[in-house]
Amino acid sequence: MNLIRFRKHSGKLILFCFVGVLAFLLDWLFFNLVYTITMWFTFSIFMGWVVSMIFNFTTNRNLTFKAGKKPLNRQLIKWLTVYFGVFLIRLLVSKGSLVLLGESEFNVNIAFFLGILVSIPFSFLGSLLWAFRK
Repeated sequence: MNLIRFRKHSGKLILFCFVGVLAFLLDWLFFNLVYTITMWFTFSIFMGWVVSMIFNFTTNRNLTFKAGKKPLNRQLIKWLTVYFGVFLIRLLVSKGSLVLLGESEFNVNIAFFLGILVSIPFSFLGSLLWAFRK
């Protein structure tokens, strides 16, 4: 039963990861751009997140979960709830990593990556099981 369930969702997971890689690249690009300009770590993470989440929501809604025909307002509220929680997890992991590593241009990127890595399972499960559930 679990193998059947996994196979049913494995294509979604692969596509979710591909969309996630593209969203990650947008996020990382904007994070570094804003950090270079402002040197404010938390603000830079937030700005990168906003840009990538617009892409992420639109693409996952319409392509990965094929949920574009459902009412946007309900999905958007659920999705924002999931991703706000995911953002808080990411921010805690990133800031905690930065405290341990010390702030340098190289270390802010390591902290950025660690926050993303920890948040991926939460974002997939929240999207699959709640925000875009059929």
